[in-house]
Amino acid sequence: MTSEQLMYDIEVVKSLTDKELHQRLCESWQITNGKLEVWGLIQNASQAGERKLPTCLMDVKSLKDSSIIDYPIRVRLGFDRGIFISFNSSEELFGFEDGTYVRCELCLAPAREREKHENPFECNVVITSVQRLIELPEYTHKHLVKGEESLLLDEAVYKLHVQKLQDKIDSSLSKLKAEHQQLESELSGQINDLEKNAQEEKQKLDEHNVALQKTISTTQEMQQIKRDLEIEIDAHKKAEERMSKKIEKLKSYISDKAQFLKTFEFMDEADFDSFIFDVANERNTAEMLSFADILGGDYKLAVSYIQAYLKEQDILYPRHIIENYLTLIRCNDLIILAGDSGSGKTNLVQSFAKAVGGVSKIIPVKPNWTSSEDLLGYYNPLEKKYLATPFLEAIIEAQQNPEVPYFICLDEMNLARVEYYFADFLSKLEDRDSIPEIQLYSDDESAHVLSELKAVVTIISDAKSKYSQDGIVDFVKLMQDEEINTEMKRAFGFSDKDSLIKYHGDIRRMLSGVISTPSKIDIPANVRIIGAINIDETTHYLSPKILDRTHIMKFKSPLLTDWDEIFSTIESYDFADVSKPLFMEVAELGERRPYPKFVRDNEFCHLFIDLNKQFFNPLGVEFGMRTIRQGLNYLELFSEVNESRELAINNFIIHKVLPKFTFDGSKQAGAYNKLDLLDKVLLAKLEDVITEHDSMSDEFSCIAAVKTIIDNAKANDGVVNYWA
Repeated sequence: MTSEQLMYDIEVVKSLTDKELHQRLCESWQITNGKLEVWGLIQNASQAGERKLPTCLMDVKSLKDSSIIDYPIRVRLGFDRGIFISFNSSEELFGFEDGTYVRCELCLAPAREREKHENPFECNVVITSVQRLIELPEYTHKHLVKGEESLLLDEAVYKLHVQKLQDKIDSSLSKLKAEHQQLESELSGQINDLEKNAQEEKQKLDEHNVALQKTISTTQEMQQIKRDLEIEIDAHKKAEERMSKKIEKLKSYISDKAQFLKTFEFMDEADFDSFIFDVANERNTAEMLSFADILGGDYKLAVSYIQAYLKEQDILYPRHIIENYLTLIRCNDLIILAGDSGSGKTNLVQSFAKAVGGVSKIIPVKPNWTSSEDLLGYYNPLEKKYLATPFLEAIIEAQQNPEVPYFICLDEMNLARVEYYFADFLSKLEDRDSIPEIQLYSDDESAHVLSELKAVVTIISDAKSKYSQDGIVDFVKLMQDEEINTEMKRAFGFSDKDSLIKYHGDIRRMLSGVISTPSKIDIPANVRIIGAINIDETTHYLSPKILDRTHIMKFKSPLLTDWDEIFSTIESYDFADVSKPLFMEVAELGERRPYPKFVRDNEFCHLFIDLNKQFFNPLGVEFGMRTIRQGLNYLELFSEVNESRELAINNFIIHKVLPKFTFDGSKQAGAYNKLDLLDKVLLAKLEDVITEHDSMSDEFSCIAAVKTIIDNAKANDGVVNYWA
């Protein structure tokens, strides 16, 4: 500070206004134009240990005469600490390098800063006033100019500025030399690599020539093999023609025998047609929208179309339900739809079947079902006929129409104990490596019926031929001929009291049973089995064996659905017409194939191994390898309708884990009782795993479901029950 600058006492100035403080600064620095104009050196923001230093103006001098100035009051933060500039870097705003000399105008800092630093005169740089000081070409003048103004620099500042420029030049030259050396080294390395690559390419070319010679030799051998195959194919074609002629003769023979059985009323018209002709129903694809051709096989678009199609039928389901249900259909596992009466379970089965051009069969379950015979029927040895159920008839119908998807729903499935009547059938469905087969009755019974029929046909044919009754066209008229009647009773070993007419009826029923219900049938690829259950005092809980082999979709009352959201979602789809069902091949609705392999390093496998160790096993919840492999299959298929992996895991937990939560929460499980383990540990773990849970509807969120289970358990003496 120069001797001319005035000094003030803090008690005198702290009550002055900003205008009065500004005036005191002008008087102290001998400024007459009212502008606090200075010049100095820019120092950019930097880091000093844990403290960040701001961008400041250093070496501040008066623009009037280059005199050193300071605040006209004794303070701990003077001009030697710099004047604060409100940006991180001069390059950021002006393009100035660190260490650039500038001229600028000062203004009083904000009042809170002045109070904080106990300096009423504290100043900041006026950003808009900052200008670079440009040095003259002749250093002998030792001054910098801006426009027409010139500013004389003292000797020390001049030398410092020159030294900085020299340092920058030396640094640039050093950097250029280093870059040059690096470039030379890189070029040398590239030349060596090119020479090495050239040698390798030459070696490869030599190897290629050798391989080419082998290929030429192999081609000649293949041409000879081709000629040999053509000779074999020609021989096979001739053999096929001969076989075709034999098959035609066999068909003709079978047709003649069937016609004989029909003529003599052992076989009715419907059985004759099913025996001789292919009576499978054809799907009218002309009245349907092709999933493969129009939607490009895109399952996400299929979900959109099905939801929009159902809306046109006045059937509303949230998109999530369609995504989930279609994925489960493609999984080819048993699906159980759980919810209150009227929540849309069976309606989903029927409406979805219609939407994809399939057939739905609703089979009511009765409370007195106790065995697989109630589901599939049984063989009556007295009538020598299998008594089929509506469920079995639906399976057989599906078998006769293999191109049509069949959705068979066991309605109110848990009115009877599912493990009593369905466990055997469910075990058949578990076979993922081959087509599941159901043995309805002994093959010997079927063979016995056909053997007896053969004997009857032979006796009738012989009697008809022996007595030259070519004009007789049915069994009744044949029996009306006394000679033939007597001869046939003798051949059958019947007495006069025995009735051939009654025996004819018995044979007819037996044959019809064999034709309509074979001794064993395959579960067709076009069949999906769905169960619908209510949970109330009239129904039974599902056993662990059933839960382990099924996927549970839980439904809430449709009155709780956000209809506006459904309409808004459907309006966002770009479909010109949604009046036609969607034509999907049976294979496009899922194929029975082995579940994906369990891989320990897989993220999903690792997650559920961890969950099982920490939670499921201590809670007494059964969770095995098959369940994880079912989950891998579900995740793979769900990804084609929705990319969210977290949503897929959320759905899997609802399907396969939460339905098994039925236990006494007051019992101890390690350091916690079971209810506390749910509430204080598992819930937090699931929230970490499914980070998107806040954006999910409570209706479909496993987090919301667990919270509901916990709240219900706390209100019910700690009894945990997902189904309550």
